[in-house]
Amino acid sequence: MKTVSKSTTFKNLLKDLAITDVSRIIRDTLLTEILCKISDFSDEVKHFEEKYGKNLSDFIKEYESNDEDFEKYDDLMAWEFAQQGKQYWETKLKEAKSVL
Repeated sequence: MKTVSKSTTFKNLLKDLAITDVSRIIRDTLLTEILCKISDFSDEVKHFEEKYGKNLSDFIKEYESNDEDFEKYDDLMAWEFAQQGKQYWETKLKEAKSVL
């Protein structure tokens, strides 16, 4: 029985995939992960925009002008977190693209 090392298997896979630059894979993986984060946060922001029929800033104005509502408060916290997360990862994507 033939024994193949992990290193040999890895090198063969890279060769079979015509990958000559491992740093390209790292770059592509990083960008893909960042894009996934943006997509996840964007989906959550969109969910709240559809649920309330307005953007976050309009929702905040309406929320602050009404009596306290714990369900809306929870949604507000989740919505703000999603918006901030989306903005954070969009900034990271720009940074990554500028150096990669």
